[in-house]
Amino acid sequence: MMEKPNGGDFFRVGTPQCGLVTGLLGVVLAFLFLFLGFWNTIFVLAFFVGGFFLGAYTHKVEWFKKVINRMFPPKGE
Repeated sequence: MMEKPNGGDFFRVGTPQCGLVTGLLGVVLAFLFLFLGFWNTIFVLAFFVGGFFLGAYTHKVEWFKKVINRMFPPKGE
């Protein structure tokens, strides 16, 4: 099987490249805990997850409308 020219196997679990990336993420997380503390790190990670969700989720408009309609149902329902 030919490898993709853009490095498609880079993030495949079990490859050395994926191990390197997750190891670097662990180091970054350790430095966040060391320099920011627990709660500030959780705060930063929560915003990262929110930003990742907004950037990566393709049907966010429909999901957001569904959440708003669930919180504030339209009149007549």
